[in-house]
Amino acid sequence: MIKVDPSSYVPIYEQIKKEFKKEIFQGELKPHDALPSIRDLATELLINPNTVARAYRELEMDGFIYTKKGKGCYVSDDSSQKRDEELKAVLIQSFDNAIGEARKFGLSPSEIQKLFDERLSTSHKAMGKGE
Repeated sequence: MIKVDPSSYVPIYEQIKKEFKKEIFQGELKPHDALPSIRDLATELLINPNTVARAYRELEMDGFIYTKKGKGCYVSDDSSQKRDEELKAVLIQSFDNAIGEARKFGLSPSEIQKLFDERLSTSHKAMGKGE
């Protein structure tokens, strides 16, 4: 079920995209599952249908969904590949931010690597997976 926060600074169409991507990433929506019609979702969320249409259009451009004329929108076969690409992009951005912060404190690449390895080992053990 898609939820939006009208008081958020994030545009509603972006919130809709994020919610559908989350459902795809978590396996709640699988390839070829139908999405709600634009009109039905707009009515449910009490928003303008153009807002839903924009979210669907951008999800389609990004390869997460496809449209069958007169039938509706469906989750794409490529959605799992897109999920992996997006996850990788998010992680790269997080790593880049962390590396930038470490460099601000004057850490060398080897010190950053050592710190990363320590954190990776610690988090691995905390998850009960050992080494």
